[in-house]
Amino acid sequence: MDAMGTHSIGMIEEDGTELTEAEVAETVNDIEGATMLVGSVALTLGIQGLLGLIGCIMAFVSLGNGSKSVVGGVLLFIAVIVSVWAIIAFPPSGLATVLHLIAAIMAVIAPFTMAAEE
Repeated sequence: MDAMGTHSIGMIEEDGTELTEAEVAETVNDIEGATMLVGSVALTLGIQGLLGLIGCIMAFVSLGNGSKSVVGGVLLFIAVIVSVWAIIAFPPSGLATVLHLIAAIMAVIAPFTMAAEE
């Protein structure tokens, strides 16, 4: 028999021992869970990035015209909420949450401070 061959029950490990059906099923379940975690993190981070980008563009266009940037700020706040969901599964994405929150606050309050200075 090969060192890493197949058998009627499962796979043969390097040391020649055989995996049982339960061990094979457990390994498959672990891999499936990890794949779903990676997929959900990628989806939430992608949505967060897309909403953040669109929100920033809308905020800069509105502020450049001298009007309020409520829609851009709302989109940025939604990006923050999506980012919080991503932090639960993938903690290193916390910096993006803070940056989107700062951008959202600045987008909402910027016209008021500009109007007060004029």
